[in-house]
Amino acid sequence: YSVQYALDVTEIVRAQQAQKNFVQTLTKTFATLSIGLAIFDRNRQLMLFNPALIDLTTLAPDFLSARPNLLTVFDKLRDKQIMPEPKNYATWREKLALVVAAASEGTYTEVWELPTGATFRISGRPHPDGAIAFLFEDITAEVSTSRRFTAELELHRELLNNLDGAVSIFSVAGELYHQNEAHSLLWGALSCDSENRSSIQDANTLWQSKSQPSGFWGELRNFISQIDEREGWRDEVIYENGQRLNVQVIPLPEQHTAVCFTY
Repeated sequence: YSVQYALDVTEIVRAQQAQKNFVQTLTKTFATLSIGLAIFDRNRQLMLFNPALIDLTTLAPDFLSARPNLLTVFDKLRDKQIMPEPKNYATWREKLALVVAAASEGTYTEVWELPTGATFRISGRPHPDGAIAFLFEDITAEVSTSRRFTAELELHRELLNNLDGAVSIFSVAGELYHQNEAHSLLWGALSCDSENRSSIQDANTLWQSKSQPSGFWGELRNFISQIDEREGWRDEVIYENGQRLNVQVIPLPEQHTAVCFTY
């Protein structure tokens, strides 16, 4: 005898097709990203990657398509100098387990400064069903711009600190952008810390408390918030010890204003 029977697998087929369509949609979406993406399944096999990952890491498409495990991928990145050379590779393999754990919790982020001069930001994010995703972002230009800006800022600060005059610089919003050492010594406590900047009102209060009454301070306060018709001028104020101070108000680019006090 033989027994034949049929099962309705319509829902299973539909679910499989829906999953396939979802993966295809994800693949098309990820293909347009400039950030490299590598998704590893719960067994830590590579299940999905995008073209940007190939461009950024120079890993071969055939290698990635063979679904290597996570450790093999990071080994290959090390071989290609697409990650900083660990001081001790044995401990790096142990550390990788901590990296995977951090990525699973969504807390992994590192900046890799590569021997090639490039800088990558690597982030780990959890995905459904125990999968994890690693994002590779080239931030070389961003880091270069930031370093250049910092170097220029230090140059300007050094220049201002070597001037004879006491100089303060305000933004159009009335925030103290910078003061040199001479200004700090002459007038006292003002802050140009980015999280706690003094305002022009704070400066005015301090200036007036250490000088004789003058209409100059009100004119200066109004000028700093002015956008059009900005022409600098010179004036004179009298310091608390009776000494006269020459003041020069200088309009700067982007509506910043410099105030320079000299004896």
